[in-house]
Amino acid sequence: MKKLEDLRIYIKSIELIKQIYQLINKNKELSRDFSLCDQIKRASVSVAANIAEGYYRSQRQTKNYLGIASGSANETVTLLVIINSVYDIKTEDLQNEYKVLGKQINAFSKTIRY
Repeated sequence: MKKLEDLRIYIKSIELIKQIYQLINKNKELSRDFSLCDQIKRASVSVAANIAEGYYRSQRQTKNYLGIASGSANETVTLLVIINSVYDIKTEDLQNEYKVLGKQINAFSKTIRY
């Protein structure tokens, strides 16, 4: 079994968290919207955290955690759409990155048999 730190979906989820924080930090008006910023931070962190939490568990539990991670990726996309709509900040590239990550998580989940 690979180490968690070698898993591509985990590496990508960590990279995307950094991009979320950078997006917030470089947009002063957005950074003042504490509830939206808190929600998108928590959703993006949830992707990586659930991948990590499920990785060393039973196969059935791993699939469950990956499902939660995929849901959090979709939640992050929705929050990025809201940021784009409300603050007119271009988030399409980041939305697409999270959509791809969600698909990758789902594909990885399908490789797990129990």
